[in-house]
Amino acid sequence: MRRFWTFLLAVAFIFAAFSAQAGVRFITDVPQNTVQGKLPSAYAKSKGKRDCQSAGYNKTSCSEDEYPVKRCPYDGRYYKACCDKEYSHSKSFCLSRGKKPSRRSCEGLYACE
Repeated sequence: MRRFWTFLLAVAFIFAAFSAQAGVRFITDVPQNTVQGKLPSAYAKSKGKRDCQSAGYNKTSCSEDEYPVKRCPYDGRYYKACCDKEYSHSKSFCLSRGKKPSRRSCEGLYACE
């Protein structure tokens, strides 16, 4: 009988150990002392800004009837251009829908006519 209770106690400890590690984590729950939680330094931000601007990514916002195109790989706040909302398709998309791509494009995106 004593072996039975010892066995049950061991199983309870094992389940307690596993259940302590289980849980739901949300993206916003990242602790600040982990690699994912570290915010970039001011130097890294300014370097990203310089790299983006020197590569031609100068836009940070667009008007209401436009949307940002080609996000900068060094700093996601900068974009290559702002395109009219109608210019949002590839040539192949237009052709697959039986439509003709516009003559004019915006950063490789077309309006289907």
